[in-house]
Amino acid sequence: MDNRHTRRRFVSSSADKDIISNLPEDLLDPILERLPVKDAVRTSVLSRKWRYRWTTMKTLFLYKQFSQQFLKTGAFSCNGFIRVLNQIMILHSGPIFKFVLHIPKEIFLDSLKEVDQWMLILSRNNVRELHIVNSNRVYHIPSSVFSCLQLTKLNLFTCIFKPPPAFKGFPNLQDIKLMHVDFGVNLGGTVINLPPWLQKSA
Repeated sequence: MDNRHTRRRFVSSSADKDIISNLPEDLLDPILERLPVKDAVRTSVLSRKWRYRWTTMKTLFLYKQFSQQFLKTGAFSCNGFIRVLNQIMILHSGPIFKFVLHIPKEIFLDSLKEVDQWMLILSRNNVRELHIVNSNRVYHIPSSVFSCLQLTKLNLFTCIFKPPPAFKGFPNLQDIKLMHVDFGVNLGGTVINLPPWLQKSA
């Protein structure tokens, strides 16, 4: 009886694996993009077809759910958060069209230079949507972001947004949301006009 039950479970498991392995290519990415990043990484063990498939995801959604996983397991720390993010960014290959990052207040960063490196990687991977929700210390948007001319959507929260003098704007920008953003200008009690490119995008 036990042997038949074990054999039945094995056959069922094998059939499930065959179904997963034989999914059409055009379904793989949509499935991965609907999973939390942590679970998307785990799909590498499903079959050879899925192995490292997550490294080509065009959307990286690293929001509160991602950081909360560290907090719940007790593994949440500055080093742990940065180490995992570094691995994700380094192992990823191909374009990243949408990047959502939540920087939680629970980590105490002496600097945000690691985030600067992630932004540099994004600037080289044709990012089109960039969302930075910062609950930590104020983050100074690095110059690499201003070279992301393919951007169509930009959302920033608790950042210093100071474009370089030669910056002419994001020509493809369609939507922009700025909350608690410092433009790096001392207004001295006066009103400052928004640059033309930002007026057009607003």
